[in-house]
Amino acid sequence: MKDCCNSTKNSKICIRKDKKIFKLPRRFTMKKCKNPKGFTMKASCAPYKYCKYKGGKLKKKLKGVAVITPNKDKIEGIVYFIPYKDNLKIKYNIKGLTDGKHGFHIHEYGDLSEGCKSGCSHFNPDNKTHGGLNCKERHAGDLGNIISKNQISKGEFVCPDLSISPTSKYNIIGRMIIIHEDEDDLGRGGNKESLKTGNAGERIGCGVIGITKSSHKSC
Repeated sequence: MKDCCNSTKNSKICIRKDKKIFKLPRRFTMKKCKNPKGFTMKASCAPYKYCKYKGGKLKKKLKGVAVITPNKDKIEGIVYFIPYKDNLKIKYNIKGLTDGKHGFHIHEYGDLSEGCKSGCSHFNPDNKTHGGLNCKERHAGDLGNIISKNQISKGEFVCPDLSISPTSKYNIIGRMIIIHEDEDDLGRGGNKESLKTGNAGERIGCGVIGITKSSHKSC
């Protein structure tokens, strides 16, 4: 469920910072609710009570970022997580991968104390089995595969459900993005491991997902 401050014209429901839930759309838009006047307008603007405004406009939405730092496998890159309608757009630029497909997942923890290993299992708040990005049955953190050519993997896609809103069940800030050595079979491998990890192999690159500096004022 979207944070009301990050809702769009296509959103049907949202949750306010104090956990109250509202149906959308409202009579007055978020932009018009900067200075609500009168009972009717204040009631309509209730979902946006805690939204922050800057310069007469809504403050920029948060953006997420994960940096894949150079490692023993000589893999490095950057991944951005950008709110897009009711979903999340993921843009990536990874260098050093062998050519072909590589499993690409969000894991539960952003803990680097044991390298990529301490990210633990795939992010799975709904307790489902492993699948592909567009499968009905999938972990929320299942992003499918990225493809490397000439040791460069670059692209973008839209992922359902995921969010970088702190009030969302599907919030990924503080979790870990992991790149695997092998291709993810998307849960179609016919064995138990396929339904757990997609048989994607070793973890060869990872980064903790944080909030970009551009989301806030300068340091």
